[in-house]
Amino acid sequence: MLGVLPGVIGTLQATEAIKLLAGIGEPPVGKLVHYDALATRFRTFELRPDPQCAVCGGRPSITSPQPLEGYCEAPSGGGEEIGVVELKAKIDVGEAPAILDVREADERAVCKLEDTIAVPLGELEGRIGELPTDVPLYVHCKAGGRSARAVALLHQAGLDNAVNVAGGIDAWRTEVDPQLPEA
Repeated sequence: MLGVLPGVIGTLQATEAIKLLAGIGEPPVGKLVHYDALATRFRTFELRPDPQCAVCGGRPSITSPQPLEGYCEAPSGGGEEIGVVELKAKIDVGEAPAILDVREADERAVCKLEDTIAVPLGELEGRIGELPTDVPLYVHCKAGGRSARAVALLHQAGLDNAVNVAGGIDAWRTEVDPQLPEA
């Protein structure tokens, strides 16, 4: 693969997105554009819709965007949550909660809250035994998606003291400490 190829295709995709948004030109809807970088040649193929397709078929069953399981989606509201201002108030009055940061090490290197337990989400299942069970365990990440999944995992493992921090460190920076570096 040529190193510049992602740039060429990315620029082409950006151009097509702008055309679609602006309602100009002739975007290749229903077509496959093939780029042969070695021959510097583009080819366009017409695609026939699949009548059984769940999105574009004769009887679509998917009619609006839906979150995909296992991706960094916003929390679904299925578990207990706390806002960052409420968590800061608990810290300020001396309630010494345990705060679990499920972000990756490179994210924590940029900015982190003081006195947190650092366990990346990918390692959490194997390290549950390291977590406190006798105090509330406030779980945060960048924006709230990974921490919501972590709380669900912890609840399944029997740690009912886990609480999602809504909005994660992004909300903390916006609502509590604007001096915190952007993660």
